[in-house]
Amino acid sequence: RTVALVGPTGSGKSTIASLAARLVDPTGGRVSLDGVDVRDLDPQALAATVALVPQVPFVFDDTVRGNVSLDRPGIDDEEVWRALRLAQADGFVSRLPEALDTAVGERGTSLSGGQRQRLTLARALAGRPRLLILDDATSAVDPRVEAAILAALRSQDTSILVVAYRRATIALADEVVYLEHGRVVARGTHEHLLATVPGYADLVTAYERAEAEREREYDEVVP
Repeated sequence: RTVALVGPTGSGKSTIASLAARLVDPTGGRVSLDGVDVRDLDPQALAATVALVPQVPFVFDDTVRGNVSLDRPGIDDEEVWRALRLAQADGFVSRLPEALDTAVGERGTSLSGGQRQRLTLARALAGRPRLLILDDATSAVDPRVEAAILAALRSQDTSILVVAYRRATIALADEVVYLEHGRVVARGTHEHLLATVPGYADLVTAYERAEAEREREYDEVVP
């Protein structure tokens, strides 16, 4: 299943993402994976089960291969290329001077913002997580590429929790959770919330206007 977290700035979307990945623990209640409190899980088991991809990617001063595999057992070149394909990163990687052996520089200085985000996503996918958390992780990626990424991810045996801003991303989710001021206001399909929750409809319309403006800017830059 794919669940989208939608809400205005400060509504708690990133907090939920951090709780699900156990970057922080709840002060009340519990966060469970398959009915097990994440605080009771072995850290290695949690790391193998859950992968969080943040909005600001971190790329190591290493090769593309090293950034994706992180020297984890069982992640060979075939698995690296599989992850790159899912993240729609295989095209630009294959065009790099030395492909997987290309050194990308400290913090990925030789790559664009969208390329860094896709490389970070590939790193998460190479571990085959059962829960993939995307905290606005494709914000620097062209909308058409983002749609291809999400379509590819939906074909995997992975649950996805995505902090979403683009209407196309939200519409792909099986369920949308709408937040305001740190609380869940409504949940349901995108179409249902659009028709029944005025605050949600206003926010998505605002997202759509902002995205249309970004697409116009992109089309002016890229012929």
